[in-house]
Amino acid sequence: MQSYFNAAAYARASKDDADSSTIENQLDLIKGYAKSTQDIKIVSERSDNGFSGIDFLRPSFTEMIKDAEEGKINCIIVKDLSRLGRNYIEVGELMKDILPKLKVRLISVNDRYDSSTPKNDSDDIIIPFKNLLNEQYLRDISIKIRSNLNVKRKNGDFVAPHVPYGYMRDESNKHRLVIDERAAKIVRDIFSLKLQGMSQQKIADRLNDIGEPAPLEYKRKQGINFSTSFQRNDRALWSAVAVKRILSNPVYVGTLVQGKETTPNYKVKKRIMKPDDEWNIIENTHESIIRKTDFETVSGLLHQDTRTPPKQDIVFPLSGMMFCGDCGNNIVRKKVGKYYYYVCATNKTGKGCTSHSFAANELETAIMETIAQQIATILDLEKCLDYIKNLPYQQLNMQKINEQIIDREKEIKDCERYKRSLYEDYKNGELSKEDFIAFGKDYTDRIDELTQATKILKQESELLFNENNAINKWIEHFKRYKNVSDLSRQLAVSLIKRVDVFEKKQITVVFRYQDKFETIQKLLQDLKMGD
Repeated sequence: MQSYFNAAAYARASKDDADSSTIENQLDLIKGYAKSTQDIKIVSERSDNGFSGIDFLRPSFTEMIKDAEEGKINCIIVKDLSRLGRNYIEVGELMKDILPKLKVRLISVNDRYDSSTPKNDSDDIIIPFKNLLNEQYLRDISIKIRSNLNVKRKNGDFVAPHVPYGYMRDESNKHRLVIDERAAKIVRDIFSLKLQGMSQQKIADRLNDIGEPAPLEYKRKQGINFSTSFQRNDRALWSAVAVKRILSNPVYVGTLVQGKETTPNYKVKKRIMKPDDEWNIIENTHESIIRKTDFETVSGLLHQDTRTPPKQDIVFPLSGMMFCGDCGNNIVRKKVGKYYYYVCATNKTGKGCTSHSFAANELETAIMETIAQQIATILDLEKCLDYIKNLPYQQLNMQKINEQIIDREKEIKDCERYKRSLYEDYKNGELSKEDFIAFGKDYTDRIDELTQATKILKQESELLFNENNAINKWIEHFKRYKNVSDLSRQLAVSLIKRVDVFEKKQITVVFRYQDKFETIQKLLQDLKMGD
């Protein structure tokens, strides 16, 4: 029989362990204990740093058990049983079944536990109880961490482990994102290329051709230890998936979307997707890289089914945006001889409708002229708004609008008071049940009408005179293209929602922000009539 035990010193520290539980301190304690004995020789030191004790899926722990199975060690020493693990069932099985079968001695220094010493009745109570407390500690920590992270998400703090491409952590506040200009330039290029009509795959190919590091490769060059299951090559490359991930991420307009996934509890690591209404979505948490209008336009493009023509990198300017005004199917491009035409897809496939044929250059010219007219109208509208803002308060009839709001709100209160008095009249026998119900319904309907009217009046006032309103933003969006004379893909997708093509070369162009445009037109007309 050998005179000593070949022991493995095992230490574990989670991310949240205090200094007293660091790997070095644990190993020093274990080695000091071994020196005080006559029958123990430490032959290996194993440690898992940054690992939870909820299970045994730890690299060094796995290697240590393998050493035990191969007979390289026959003793394991830990600082305390919580370092071995915090799962009550698994630790109990390890101590009572696995290690005894392997004939491995287990020593927990601080718990004064040694599996080689004779057991007493208290051991069967105290040791399982300690293991239970260790698991309860893990549960409590998990609850506190979840609660803390949830509060931070609601406050707009960035709590994800990895920073989105294009950003980096603020040196003075690790929970705040700041722009990484080097990567942000590529993000802007990706959005610009998409707006120009380039597909996700073409954008990825272009970035790879010019040797631009993909997000994973970029992080590696910065010394960030990051890996992903999406990687298939030694050197990470741009892919259509990576490009689309950037194009669809609202982080680039200053919005944080967090808390999309969770785990059922602290014991289960498998992540599950939470319902959309449970996500933490906070706007304006950091500086944006992309204009919100451009992001919204790209979001619409990602839902369109457009294909790049053969031997070309970008789609045609109006691809996926034109529809037959009669059957609703797509209007598609068709080549006849050396000329191109737009025709109804239903008619082209021989399934009915009429051709709605329109020479490509004529249709594109007509649409460009319509765009120019819309921009000119909006510029005139902007001048009117600027003029109105500089007029005296009384000339705008704002006092009248405010008085109307006050009158509506007063009438609402009166109706509510009258409605409450109906019950007293009914209870005193002054009002029949039928009249009580009828009058109550009349007052309810009137309150609803007045509430809606008040809402409209307030919207009109806000739309015209709130400097922080979105009016200026969408007008600026159109102004960006006031000097453009050619119909490009970027121009089309930025300003147009759809084009309906009818017979006899009649078209209807539906512009973006059409509802806001019509609202302002109506308000200006109402103000003019009120003068």
